[in-house]
Amino acid sequence: MEAMQVEIASRNSGIFQTGATTIAAAFAQPVQQAFAVVQDLAKQWSVFASQAEAIVANIQRSVANTSSQLLEIAAAASKKFHEVLKRSEDIAKLGWTFPSKFDFSELVQLSEIDNKADADVYVLKWYEENDQNLEDLEKRLMRNRQLASFKTLLPQCFSAIRRAEYAIAIPSLLAILNEVLIQLNPPHLHASTDVKKTLRTKGKVAQQAKRDVVTAAIWLSLMTFCNDLYAQSPLVGSLDTSPVLRHAIQHGRKEPPNEKVDAIRLLHALDTALSLHEDIKFPILSRS
Repeated sequence: MEAMQVEIASRNSGIFQTGATTIAAAFAQPVQQAFAVVQDLAKQWSVFASQAEAIVANIQRSVANTSSQLLEIAAAASKKFHEVLKRSEDIAKLGWTFPSKFDFSELVQLSEIDNKADADVYVLKWYEENDQNLEDLEKRLMRNRQLASFKTLLPQCFSAIRRAEYAIAIPSLLAILNEVLIQLNPPHLHASTDVKKTLRTKGKVAQQAKRDVVTAAIWLSLMTFCNDLYAQSPLVGSLDTSPVLRHAIQHGRKEPPNEKVDAIRLLHALDTALSLHEDIKFPILSRS
């Protein structure tokens, strides 16, 4: 009996070993396959990581080179811009104030012109290409609170210009520009009528403008432009080379010019003066 039990146990043990071996073999193959896949993925990831590292290094070098180039371009542009700002006085001597609505490339081109006739052609062409009927300029001016007291007169000026009746528009534009320039003064000086004094080098407007390089260029161009515009009337019979002299026209000593370029010149100056208003603010002084 005991011998039989030993034999049965031995047989069962063999069966169990065989079954375990069979089961282990059944599981071993997919595990080996999975492990092989993992190893393959690991190799692929190692290759990818190396490639990614190389790509990142190339990008970093490219960004560094690009940043350096951008800095060089920015420095050159900044230098050019300051050169243009320094030319604002020369531009004004050609009959045009600092153009607040020109982009940088257009401003550079205008600053490189050295004679009045070419400057006139350039600015007139700019308006013909960008605002042929002056509708954008009219809308912009009519929205400006500094011109609220001219809501009747200003549209009539534009109507006259569109009818090519420039000599009708110019005296009114001179009056409007005069008032806008006077209003650059601090509130307690608004009663002044001396535009050249308002814009003088050591005046309060100049002191405010010089706090910013662009505002200073705008102020300088207006002062230079107005020095010519407000020049004294020439003696009767003397040579008159300036088509627009505010005092001569306003006091009946000289007929207003009937040229489109002169009407545009005054509108352009008016737009420039209004841009200076945006940058110069004086506190309202208490009278208590």
